[in-house]
Amino acid sequence: MILTEQIHAEKGRHFMDACLEKCACRGSYLDKFLQPAILVVLQRGSSHGFQMISDLEKSGMVSGNGLDPAGLYRTLKRMETAGLVTSYWDTESASKPRRVYSITDEGRHCLSAWEKTLLEYRSNIDAILRGIFSAGEL
Repeated sequence: MILTEQIHAEKGRHFMDACLEKCACRGSYLDKFLQPAILVVLQRGSSHGFQMISDLEKSGMVSGNGLDPAGLYRTLKRMETAGLVTSYWDTESASKPRRVYSITDEGRHCLSAWEKTLLEYRSNIDAILRGIFSAGEL
């Protein structure tokens, strides 16, 4: 019976490891933070996608194994549809044409709203962390 319990425990551990790989606790599903990060970069000036990736990674606004370019472009497309950014094809300044993005007035208003939201998130996160750190004291 002990061997059966060990096998179930091992299967459970593999299941938990697989779940945790995709879990928000590993930093997944935080792509919503990409929108304000893009707006911050574009507030500084127009940019094309690969320059944005470089700027975001250097700034520390994204972390991990780097930013997925396809995810960035999907987010930019949604943001353009929502009127937060505009884009045009630059065919003159590079060897290959590239899309250059700029923030709109609506994007600036959105970034201002993000500021308030992120401050609230930070307050909530701080409270959660205090709870984690003091969990042994309960």
